[in-house]
Amino acid sequence: MSPSTTDSFVSIVGTYQVDPQDTAAFANIAAHSVLATVNKPGCLYYTASQDLAQANVFHLAEGWATQADLDAHLASRDFNDMLEQALKLRILDREIHVSQSHGRVLMS
Repeated sequence: MSPSTTDSFVSIVGTYQVDPQDTAAFANIAAHSVLATVNKPGCLYYTASQDLAQANVFHLAEGWATQADLDAHLASRDFNDMLEQALKLRILDREIHVSQSHGRVLMS
């Protein structure tokens, strides 16, 4: 693998706490969202993780080459279908941080 760099990119870090009864359903939605997203144009990375200490807490991290790439993802049918499914669940708390990031080294 040879590294390549990006000058800047858009990064998103999110944490979701769901009702314990909805943990399996949210995990399924999150796993499918990764599969649907990682190969989209401009997607640098997209991960969904289930917290080891609290099974009903999920962490999502994603990086996009440009704001336009992120906007295209947010407007996509698959993202909106996933969001619609997730919003049917009992989400107890959610935090999402969007940042402009710099200096990432990509391993390709």
